[in-house]
Amino acid sequence: MKRRFLLAGVTALLCLFTPKAMAQSYVLRTLTFEDGAANVQSGDFSGESGDGAASEWSDLIDDPQYNGSKLLYQGGSSYWWHDGENTELTTSFSQPYWSGGEAISNYACNDLSTYGDYDMQLTVYKADEDVLVQTGGGHNGSDNFAVHFGYNGAYYDGRQTLAFADGVARIIDHMYVNNTTYVLNAYLNGSFVNPAATDEDWFKIVATGYDENDDETGSIEFYLLRGNDITSDDIITDWTIWDMHELGAVSRVVFDMEGSQSAYGDMATPAYFAYDDVAVRFPVATPPAPTSYERDVTVGRYGTICLPYAVGANNRSGATFYNVVAQTSEGIILEEETGDLTAGKAYIFYATATSLECTYSGEAVATPISAASNNGLQGTFEDNTVVPTGLCFLYENKLWQADGTTHKVNANRAYLNMTYVPNYVPAPVPGRKRVVIGRAAEEATGIDAIEENGQNGRKKMINGVLYINRNGRLYNAQGQEVK
Repeated sequence: MKRRFLLAGVTALLCLFTPKAMAQSYVLRTLTFEDGAANVQSGDFSGESGDGAASEWSDLIDDPQYNGSKLLYQGGSSYWWHDGENTELTTSFSQPYWSGGEAISNYACNDLSTYGDYDMQLTVYKADEDVLVQTGGGHNGSDNFAVHFGYNGAYYDGRQTLAFADGVARIIDHMYVNNTTYVLNAYLNGSFVNPAATDEDWFKIVATGYDENDDETGSIEFYLLRGNDITSDDIITDWTIWDMHELGAVSRVVFDMEGSQSAYGDMATPAYFAYDDVAVRFPVATPPAPTSYERDVTVGRYGTICLPYAVGANNRSGATFYNVVAQTSEGIILEEETGDLTAGKAYIFYATATSLECTYSGEAVATPISAASNNGLQGTFEDNTVVPTGLCFLYENKLWQADGTTHKVNANRAYLNMTYVPNYVPAPVPGRKRVVIGRAAEEATGIDAIEENGQNGRKKMINGVLYINRNGRLYNAQGQEVK
């Protein structure tokens, strides 16, 4: 049997709530190559010079850029680095850099004629610098970055690898890439092995991922150069994001370079690119899906509720739940919901205990059902949801109009848009009951369970106080019989 009740609506009152933390499935850790940013670890990269391991990323930068002691010959040692206690990315090479490697650099300039030859192999293109600098050349104005060299050539395989030192497969979300002055000069202006590029030429990076079982996860490409117009977007001359998450979870990524220009049966474009700010996804513990909902409530008070899960009729306690069905000049009419609570649908409840408890079932919904589809009742899953101007919220068993600024509702609550509440013409219906809750400017009667059965439930005013006639007896707002 369904029962109907009436709530009367009036003016505004402040209602404040506290925020709720939102869950996230992963966080990004970024390899910046900046000194002091993370725990850089490296090997004895300098061979016979005896300089030993690096303590900062800048210690890995060679000077001069070509034929320097760090990159030229390792003497049985290796040039390697490890972004420890951060992304865990690592790389190494034990042959001279001209065989391939990942070198740290901070050189930048835009002068291709002066700084565009092989002896400037670690210089990134920076449009606003016409002299060679060692600050501000990295992504977002940072100093340091890495320069890749290596490809699968006709005469040797110089492809290079970034791997996770701990062997755990992770998703590399993105990195920022840019061209070097050497590449731009050789491609656009030609060199002793190739002519200047035409509008049909191109040059690209190919990255291939491998999982923990060393099975290939896929390949992605990034075009550094297309055509021969340096002013076009097809010629990369600034740090540009490369989305890499499509490779999936990888334990290592192998970088290759391919291009249209060739000489002596091999690729002619120098196989370099600069990269910076490599972002890696690290999963965070996802809390288990909630199985229930609890809220402390006050007996005799009405409230609103909107849950992302369904709740069975026998899986809730501590309150009686109602749908909004209509409005009158006095307020809104509620009808008891005796069946299941629908996921995402807002309800009004009447607390019968100090704790409201619901056990969830089914799958969660992402968004609440709209007010237009729920007779004006709009639920929310977010804290600090501002109630729009003129709409109503429930407080102390009354409806109040919001000012659109200070009136907010917490997560799993609701507010009321009277525009979508149907009009109702009262008629005595056996077995249905109403509650009259007074306006804020008047004495609140708080009367409940007024039966619309003939004479039962007929209201009577005595000295300005509302009483109810029940079976020929008068009762006050507290349910006490008046003698």
